[in-house]
Amino acid sequence: MAITPLVPLMMFGWIPFVLGLFKRLRPHHAVIAGFLLAWMFLPQYDYELPGLPNYSKISAASYGILLATYLYNRAAFRAFQFHPFDLPVILWCVSAFISSVSNGLGPWDGLSAMLGKITMWGIPYFIGRIYFGNTEALRDLCIGIFLGALVYIPFCLYEVVMSPRLHKIFYGWHPHHFGQTKRGGGWRPVVFMEHGLMNAMWMAGGSLAGICLYASKNLGKRLPVIPLPSLLAVIAVVVTFFLCKSMGAFLLMVGGLVAIFAATRMRISWLLWVIMLYPGFYMVSRGTGAWDAQNLLHMVQTYTSEERSGSLGFRIDNENILSEKARERMVFGWAGWKRAWVRDDAGETISVPDGLWIIAYGQNGVFGLTALALTLLLPQLLFLRRYPTARWREPVVAAMVPLSMLLGLFMIDNLLNDMFNPIMLLIAGGLTGLAIRPPDTALDVPGLSAASDVVAPRTPRLL
Repeated sequence: MAITPLVPLMMFGWIPFVLGLFKRLRPHHAVIAGFLLAWMFLPQYDYELPGLPNYSKISAASYGILLATYLYNRAAFRAFQFHPFDLPVILWCVSAFISSVSNGLGPWDGLSAMLGKITMWGIPYFIGRIYFGNTEALRDLCIGIFLGALVYIPFCLYEVVMSPRLHKIFYGWHPHHFGQTKRGGGWRPVVFMEHGLMNAMWMAGGSLAGICLYASKNLGKRLPVIPLPSLLAVIAVVVTFFLCKSMGAFLLMVGGLVAIFAATRMRISWLLWVIMLYPGFYMVSRGTGAWDAQNLLHMVQTYTSEERSGSLGFRIDNENILSEKARERMVFGWAGWKRAWVRDDAGETISVPDGLWIIAYGQNGVFGLTALALTLLLPQLLFLRRYPTARWREPVVAAMVPLSMLLGLFMIDNLLNDMFNPIMLLIAGGLTGLAIRPPDTALDVPGLSAASDVVAPRTPRLL
């Protein structure tokens, strides 16, 4: 793989760029810009570091924000207090160490695997906890997700017409199999994401956020930052999302909108509970072998194309054999190094894990999978407890509703895909931070900044 000089320039220049953002923007605005832009535009490339987690676009954004927080906004670190609600993400990270040790791979392998999970999951969650634990910051994060999708429009439209080639043009290679970008007689845009499905879910999240923000009058007539009429911008994002040609992302976005509409306008909340709890039902029934999902496959074969049903059938067949292998070491899993994969008598791999849940189940067992599920489910439950659906029409609350919904849709999407998105960890940390604050504090009042927005002197102190 031939990489262009732009790859190291972008990857290693990102931390100084984030420091510059912190010198010019409010801290939580700098976090939104630094994380979203890294996720949207940095290359799909990892620098391998001996004994340390790989340096990727996620770690570039995370390390830059942590360093900038230390230099310019140290009060955010001091304001953080551990809460038992933080345990799921901690246990999810620790599960990697336990799995390695229980499989005889040794503490060094376990420590390395755990550091990888901390970098990928723990740090973004922690950043969400210290920067987005109030209504104003969460509203701005929701607006940021919508603006991120809006910025992606010209790149998506280019690839719809010219084919997914931007990553190759700028960085030197296609991030995934190019053959999978052809869909429905046209091109499915990838831009700088790992896969077209990942980009489609990003645009789905932006569409959901934009529609809800506009309907709740949180956008105003014209957008912040970008001088466009809000309604026109929302329509443009939704139309571009349709052009991403992902039926799964489309159904999830529509399902999320219907659930929000039913809860706010009709006082019907059972759809919300289905979205939140269905992943758990799926993982338990599939993980124990109680459901082989053949009826689901038959339904999809009846109502969709052969191409889509074939893709689902491939995933389900692989899940069945991978789940059977995972049950051999059900509690803590098989750890890493593809030990959870199924092989034939000749040692050749005959399984391909697609879903995030089956990967977690195989590697880290029930212990790790439960911790992962709670990391994403608990913030949704905490938000619903703090803000019952009767309050969802209040503008302040309505701006946060899409964020909670995105966590549920992300978890459903990752039942069949492994499309990680660190922005979901920012949301999870923020909603958890909001839930543990007393409701009558100033931090729960819109328009007031969080304690973590108290900016230290601009001259960095290194000691």
